[in-house]
Amino acid sequence: MRLVLLTDLHFGRAQPDLVQPLLDSVAEAAPDLVVIAGDFVQRARASQFRDARDFVARLRHDWIAVPGNHDIPLYNLFARAFAPRAAYRRYITSETEPLFEDDALVVVGLDTTHRWSHQRGLIRPAQIDRVSRLIRDAGRDRTVVVMAHHPFHQAPEVEKKVMKGAARALSTWSDCGPHVILSGHLHTWTVEPFLAQKNKQMTLQVHCGTGLSTRLRGELNEFAILDIEGDTFSAVRMTADTGDMTYSARSQSRYCRTPQGWQDLA
Repeated sequence: MRLVLLTDLHFGRAQPDLVQPLLDSVAEAAPDLVVIAGDFVQRARASQFRDARDFVARLRHDWIAVPGNHDIPLYNLFARAFAPRAAYRRYITSETEPLFEDDALVVVGLDTTHRWSHQRGLIRPAQIDRVSRLIRDAGRDRTVVVMAHHPFHQAPEVEKKVMKGAARALSTWSDCGPHVILSGHLHTWTVEPFLAQKNKQMTLQVHCGTGLSTRLRGELNEFAILDIEGDTFSAVRMTADTGDMTYSARSQSRYCRTPQGWQDLA
């Protein structure tokens, strides 16, 4: 099974010259499914959502997505209070917590946005319980992949606060078995097991940077190609070369799923 992970496209602050190269690179990867982890737009304006809608319409493969904090209105307080995801549902998809399943894989999307928080996310108890059941039910036969905009763990030097409920989610899910978490938000690249106090390395986390935004924060525009075959997981970092406007492989990380958690195959 091959996934392509896109996140933080930020139409409204996107680099227009990279749109077609990104579409071409995703098509060339030939994924079974494209997963998009939020922040389609910069300021949740209709014009920006229309550009994002045009982008997903041009994807040549099936896709699912979750919203990010930038997909909720910031300055339109009425919309933020009473219909925070209305524009996202109108222009992108009506489903904010999608579920994809086949014989080898379960991909569950979580909406971690919060109408009263500008940046910080929130994972709710019902969402934690839902993922727990999926991990337990999957057992050793299927790999469970959780997709959310906000990361569940981040380096201490990151200024943004980790989302509320993240520690409880990681602890609870680590008791259920090995799984993978995909996220964005930080505009940085990280692939590593999360070392919890119990059941170390049950969570393999993949943070991917922005696919198109001009707000690079010293990083590169990028997306990820994720291959899952049996107990083996591979993440290839695809980065943009603004000189010739192409995306190419920059690094690869490989892990194996074991009863003790994810083991590095490098």
